[in-house]
Formats: sequence, C-alpha cells, structure tokens
Amino acid sequence: MPKLKLLILDAGVVIKLHEMELWSTIVDRCDIHLSRIVACQESKFHEVKEDDWGRDIDLSVDIESSAITVFDVVQEDVEAFKSQFDSNYFADLDAGEAESLAFLVNQNDDYFISSGDAIVYKVLGNLNLGEQGISLEEILGKCGLSRKIEGFQYSKAFREQLTSMGATDMVQGRGKKRKQHD
Repeated sequence: MPKLKLLILDAGVVIKLHEMELWSTIVDRCDIHLSRIVACQESKFHEVKEDDWGRDIDLSVDIESSAITVFDVVQEDVEAFKSQFDSNYFADLDAGEAESLAFLVNQNDDYFISSGDAIVYKVLGNLNLGEQGISLEEILGKCGLSRKIEGFQYSKAFREQLTSMGATDMVQGRGKKRKQHD
C-alpha cells in the first residue's frame, strides 16, 4: 500500500498529532512534506501535560533521517502567491500557510494539505483546488487510526464547510483579485 502523500500545513496539525501521541505512526504511514517555516519555526511548541512540565517538539531527527521532507519556497514566489488575493484573504495567511500553499499550487504531483486554519481551506476552494484539502480526521481514517479528535477545526465537516465558502467567494468574485484588463 503506497504511503498517503501529505503536505501537513500548519503547526497546529503537527502539534495535535504530538499531543495525541500519533506523530510517529503518521510519519510511518504517510509521505509528509513540511514547509521549512512550519518545520523549524512554527512547530516548536512547549507541550504542557498535567503530569509534567512539558516537552518541546523537535522534528530534527525526522528531518535528518529523511522521514519527513522539508521544502523551501523563495520569498518572491511566496509574495507573488499572496499578492493574487484580496486583503481579506491575504491578511489571514501566516508565513507557514503562505509558503505551503505557494508550494502546493506549483506542484505536478497530487499533494493533500491539512490544516486547522479556515483560510487554508477557503484558499483551496477559491482556487478550485478543494479536492487537495484533507482534514486530520480524514488522515487518521485513511491510516486506520479513526478516533475522536477534540477541535472542530480538525474535522471533515470543517474542511468541507470552509472549502465551500472559498468556492462561493470565487464564484462571487471575492478572495482572489480580479485581473485588470487594458
């Protein structure tokens, strides 16, 4: 069975998988790609547990062993990607999301992108790429790890709702800037 190809977008998904103690299992079952910003900056998180002081999430072993793939997008390409959107979309994209989406739209392979942030799925719907979104709930299901996840933002229903909103925005001329005709 081929690995599920993923582009785990936001640090929230990486953090949630660590909290659920499923990170290693997902790394084994999926072909994970992370933006350098997400992998090296946004995922650094001090996880607090009731029974201890917590621990930092360190992805360096996974990166060095090539268990996950880290990619970079040149800043000019990220800015070009962001500049195609109205301020109501542009303002909600953080650096890791923008880098991940800029990478995704320039790939020939079919990547899936997972996030807990509404703007990611709205952008996908607005770009008519909704089928490339995948919720954490769906990832776990495809990996045979179905379980209840705290947080609506990790559900299939959330992904579908926000993708639909982005698609509606596209049809109504919102989200993406209109091209100027001479």
